[in-house]
Amino acid sequence: MRYYLIFMLLLQLFILSLPGANAQGVTRLKPVGQPDTITGGAQDSLALSAPKGDIETTIKYSARDSILFEVGSKIVHLYGDAKINYGEITLEAAYIQINYETATLNATTLPDSTGKEVGTPMFVNGSEKYAAKRIAYNYKTKKGHISEVVTQQGEGYIHGEVVKRNNEEQISVYHARYTTCNLEHPHFYINADRIIAQPGKKVLSGPFNLVIGDIPTPLGFLFGLFPQPKANRASGVLIPTFGESRAQGFYLQNGGYYFAWNDYIGTSLTGDIYSLGGYNIRANNSYIKRYAYSGSLSIDYRYFKNDEADLFGGSRSTSDIRRQLPPSSRSIWFNWAHSPVQKPGRGRLSANVNAGSTIHQRINYNSSANFLAPTFNSNITYQKNIQNTPFSYTAKLSQGQTSSLSGKGIMNFVLPDLNFSMTPISFYEIFSKNTPTGQWYENFTIGYNVTARNEVSNLIPATGSISGGLGGSVEVLGGNRRSDTLDISTKNLAALWKNGRRSANHNFALGLGSFKILKYLNLSPSVTYQETWLDNKFSYTFDPDSQKVRVDTTNFGRVYDYSAGASLSTTIYGTAYIKGKRVEAIRHLIRPSISYSYRPDFGNERYGFYQNTLIGANETTLRPEYALLPRFNSNVPGYGLQSALSFNINNQIEMKVKSKSDSTSNKFEKVSLIDNLSLNGSYNFAADSFQLSQINVNMSTRLFKIINLSFNSTFDPYKIGSRVVTNNGVESILYTRVNEYEFDFSKLKFARLTNANLNISANLNPASRESNQRTPPQTNLPSMQPGMDPLNPLQPRYVDFKIPWTLNLDFTLYYAKALNPNDEDRIDKTLGVDGSLNLTDKWKFTYNASYNFRDNNIANANINIHRDLHCWEMSIGWVPFGFMQGYNVTINARSALLRDLRLTRNRSGFNR
Repeated sequence: MRYYLIFMLLLQLFILSLPGANAQGVTRLKPVGQPDTITGGAQDSLALSAPKGDIETTIKYSARDSILFEVGSKIVHLYGDAKINYGEITLEAAYIQINYETATLNATTLPDSTGKEVGTPMFVNGSEKYAAKRIAYNYKTKKGHISEVVTQQGEGYIHGEVVKRNNEEQISVYHARYTTCNLEHPHFYINADRIIAQPGKKVLSGPFNLVIGDIPTPLGFLFGLFPQPKANRASGVLIPTFGESRAQGFYLQNGGYYFAWNDYIGTSLTGDIYSLGGYNIRANNSYIKRYAYSGSLSIDYRYFKNDEADLFGGSRSTSDIRRQLPPSSRSIWFNWAHSPVQKPGRGRLSANVNAGSTIHQRINYNSSANFLAPTFNSNITYQKNIQNTPFSYTAKLSQGQTSSLSGKGIMNFVLPDLNFSMTPISFYEIFSKNTPTGQWYENFTIGYNVTARNEVSNLIPATGSISGGLGGSVEVLGGNRRSDTLDISTKNLAALWKNGRRSANHNFALGLGSFKILKYLNLSPSVTYQETWLDNKFSYTFDPDSQKVRVDTTNFGRVYDYSAGASLSTTIYGTAYIKGKRVEAIRHLIRPSISYSYRPDFGNERYGFYQNTLIGANETTLRPEYALLPRFNSNVPGYGLQSALSFNINNQIEMKVKSKSDSTSNKFEKVSLIDNLSLNGSYNFAADSFQLSQINVNMSTRLFKIINLSFNSTFDPYKIGSRVVTNNGVESILYTRVNEYEFDFSKLKFARLTNANLNISANLNPASRESNQRTPPQTNLPSMQPGMDPLNPLQPRYVDFKIPWTLNLDFTLYYAKALNPNDEDRIDKTLGVDGSLNLTDKWKFTYNASYNFRDNNIANANINIHRDLHCWEMSIGWVPFGFMQGYNVTINARSALLRDLRLTRNRSGFNR
C-alpha cells in the first residue's frame, strides 16, 4: 500500500508538469486539430526557455481556450485568442501551431458557431504589421509565406494575395494593391502585379495604374517608388510642381534634392524654371543641436526675364500689379533664423535676418501682405546676464530696408548697437551692510543703462531747409532740395560712414519709493535724468549776401534732459446692498490719482540745445527776424516750460448675484457690469495758453459673457473760432481753436466732442464661451511659402470637425467732428463677420468678410468649403474681392506620402 501511494504521488507530479495542465492540475487531452468547445475561463499560458541552438530567445505563448502539447512530435496547438511573443515578433490569431521540429509558426482563422471565419491572424515584426488569413513563418531562417494579406508600411497599406519574406527582410507581394486608405476595401489604390517592400526604407513596384472606386484609370507609370524612412529625415529627390503664371508663363517649381547629412543638419537644393525666361535657385539649410540651439539658413537667387510679356503696356491698375515689374532683373535674398536654448548664466546668441535686393520681394512675393510690406528688418543679438550681479550687456547688429521696384530702396544699419545695464538696486544695500529695518530712506534705488549706437543709412536727406523750434522752416546755404540714395558698395563706404550718426545714450532710473500718507493715500515721488552724446553739433550764422543760413558742424555734442514729479493715489469702495431675488449687492470701486511733473524749458539758450538765429528781414516791416533752430539732428529735448498737474479716475462696477448652477444654496458669484470707466487729462500751469489738455473718456465691459464692448472718446475743453485769411488775394475763413473754454453750466455743456470710437464684438460659439477667446476663422487659402503656387497648398490645412458651428461678429463705429461747421462730420462704420458651420460630420463651411458702410464695399472676404472623403479630401476656396481675388478647387489624397496625387484648378491675382 505504501508503494502504491508513492506511485500515485509521482504520477500526479508528472501530470502537473505537462504543458496542458490547468490551474487545478487537470490536463485536457483531445484529438489533434479539433478545437475545444469551451470558450470561457482564464487564459492558459506557458513560457519555454530557449535551448541552445536555433531558438535565440524565450518563446512566450498563451491562449484563452486551451493549449495542446504533442510531446513526441514537438508541436504545440493554441486555441482561442492565441498569442505568441518571440523577441520583436508578435503573432495573434484564432489558432496558432508551434512546430519546434521544423522551427515554424502557422496561424489561421477558425469558424465560429455560424460558420463565419474569426480571429484573423496578425503578425507584427518591429514596426511592420501584417493581417492575413494564413501565416507561416520560420523563426530560424526568418522567412515567411502569407496568403490574402494586408500589411502596413509607414503611412501606406499593401494588399496582396501572396506575400513572401526572405531573410534579408525584403517583402515580395504578388497581385498587390498599394494605398493609404486604411479600410479593408479601400477607396483607391495603385494596382501592380508585384511590389517589393524594404521596411523602413522604400516600396518599389513595376508597371502600375491608379484605381479609384474600383474603376481602373489609365493613369500610371512604368515603375513606382515610395520612400518609407524610419526616421523623420532621409535624403531623396524633391518632385517639382507645375503651373502657369501670367508674368512668367508655364513653370516647374521646387524641384531638386534633399540631403540629410545626419540627424542634425539637412540641406535642400531646389529650383524653378519658367517658359518665358528666367529661373530661381534656392539653398535651404536647417540645423539643430539638442539642448543648445536650432536654426535655418537659406539663400534665394532669382533671374527674372520676361521680354515677351507686356508688363509696361496699357494702364497700371491695382488689379494688375505685375505690370509695375521690370522686364529683366537679378536679385538675391538671405534668410537666417537662429534660436538658442535658455541656460542660466550662459550668453544667448539669436538671429533673425531677412535681407537682400530691394526688388526681390516685389518679384518673388508669396502673398499680398508680403508684396505690400514696406520694410524688412534683420537683427543679430548676443545677450548675457552676469550671474550674482545686477549687470547685463547686449551686443546687437541690425538692418532695415524698404522694398522698391526701382531697385533704389532705403537701407538702414546699426553697426553695432551696444547696451550695458544695471537693474535698480537699493542705496542702502550699496552703502550699508546692515539688515534693512524698514525705514523710508531704505526704499531709494538707482538703476543705470547706457546704449551706444552707430547708425548708417544710404539715404542722403534733403538739406534745403531746417525746421525751426517755433514752427516754419529756414533756407540753408548750399542745401539740396531732394533726398537721394547711395549704392551699397565698397567704393561708397567713406560716404556711408560720413552720412552715419554715432550716439551714446545714458539713462539713470532713480526710485524714491512709495509712502503712506494719512493712512489711505499713497505718495510716489520720481526723478528722471538722461544724457546723450552725439557726434554732430550745429552752429548757425546768417549770410547777408545769399540771405540764407550757413551751418557749421563740430564733432561732439552733449544733450541732457531731466524732470521731477510725484503722484498721489488711493482706492475708494462703495457697496449698495439690495437683497433682491437674485441680486445681493452692487459694488463701485474708484481709483483716483493725481500727479505733478516739472520739466524746465530746454529751449532756453542757456542750455545750448537751440540757437536763436537771425534769418533775414521781414518783407513788409523790414525788421530783423529770428528763428529758434535745433543744434542737434536727434535727441533734442522739447522746448517750453512744463509744470503740469495730471488727473486720472478709474471706475469698476460689479454685481453680486446668486449662482444659477446651485439655486438651493446661498452661493453667490460676481458679475462685472463695467470693467473699466476712466477719465484723464492734465493742466500745464506754465503754458501761456491752452493750459488744459484734451480729456479722454474710455470704457470697456463684457455683456452676457459673449459680447465685448469698448468705447474711447476725446473731448476738447476749448471753443472753435474763425478768422479771415488772405492767400494770393483770395479771402477765406479759417477755423481754429481759441483760448476760451466751452464750459457753460447753464446749458450743461462742459467740453466739445472731437472724436469717438465704439467697438462691439460678439463670440456666439457655445464651445468657446467659457474660454473667453475668439475662435480664429478657418481657411483653406493660406499664405504660400516661398515657391508655392497661389491658392494651391501642397498639403491642405487641418480642419476641425468637432465644433459644429462658430460665429464671430465685430462692429466698429468711428466719429470725428469737423472744425468747419459747414463741413460734414466723418462717420466710419465697418462690420466684420467670420465663422464656420459643419453641415454634416464630413462637410465644413467657413467664411470671413467685412463691410465698410462709408464706402459701401466689401473687403477681405473669403468663403471655403471642405469635404472629408476619408482617405481623400476636397477643398473649395473663393476670394471674391481684392488683390487675391480668385478661386481654388483641390481634390487630393490626405496622406503626405501621396501629396502629389491631386487635382487642382485655380485662378488668382498671380495667374488670372
